[in-house]
Amino acid sequence: MRALVTGSSGFLGAAVVRALRERGDDVTGVDVRPSATTDLVADLTADGPWQRAAGEADVVLHTAALVGEKGAPDRFWQVNVVGTHRVQAATRGRLVHLSSIVVHGPDFPDQVTEDAPVRPTGNPYTDTKIASEHLVLRAGAGGADVVVVRPGDVYGPGSVPWTVRPVQMLQRRQLAVPSGRAVLSPVYVDDVVAGALAAADVRAARGEVLHLSSGVGVPPREFFGHYARLVGRPLPVLPRALLSAAAAPVGLLGDRAPMSRRTLEYVTHPGTYSIARAAEVLGWRPVVGLDEGMRRTAQWLRDEGLVPLA
Repeated sequence: MRALVTGSSGFLGAAVVRALRERGDDVTGVDVRPSATTDLVADLTADGPWQRAAGEADVVLHTAALVGEKGAPDRFWQVNVVGTHRVQAATRGRLVHLSSIVVHGPDFPDQVTEDAPVRPTGNPYTDTKIASEHLVLRAGAGGADVVVVRPGDVYGPGSVPWTVRPVQMLQRRQLAVPSGRAVLSPVYVDDVVAGALAAADVRAARGEVLHLSSGVGVPPREFFGHYARLVGRPLPVLPRALLSAAAAPVGLLGDRAPMSRRTLEYVTHPGTYSIARAAEVLGWRPVVGLDEGMRRTAQWLRDEGLVPLA
């Protein structure tokens, strides 16, 4: 299979490139940054040789996106919406668009399905992910071969928001988590990659929107507690009202406040995401549990010198 992967220097994109190469596919990686997993250095918002490569590919896995909670809204629009539109227009085979579960917003029923309405939040990342999904699905309604996958909270080697920054904040004693009812939906990176490749391969996935998550809820204190034990730091558990009063306006787990307002809103949602559709259509289920995923992540953090050796 000939595949083109956008965002190939990023966390998910690089992992997808490596997995495709390992199984023997002919892969072209495209990114604005050079790397071992990038063959074409290009900006997707501008014309270039990447368009021909996209047109010749059997499948395009579109992982490129601007991620975060702060920055110029127009920049998010250009990268996440205009860039997606241009990728879709250049693709002649299947387009697998990697969106995010954030499109459900901060409040939704437990085990929410892919059919539930999406909800803008004012966060430029969330809102441009919704817009990019819309244009991809509209192309699908017009006959294009498209699949939208929504990864959950993807952690593991190389993840900045769900691995590196929490560890750094714990080391600086800057991270606290809310008490009360709140859940995350962590999913190990290898499971997401397996789901994305299945979305590329399975013919019946055409036109589908699919959650790729753990399918279960994990309290923030349990998830971040793995990192706290790893670095030997306490993990304060505070009332949401107290965290909200101290929270910074924006900053994806990166400001000096215990948690940004947008991050706090996200980690205190009460619901989980159904993965029944991905199981039915793709035959996919996550196979790496939290304990095993954290064991692998801890080894990577040690190998990278980000935490002390055991």
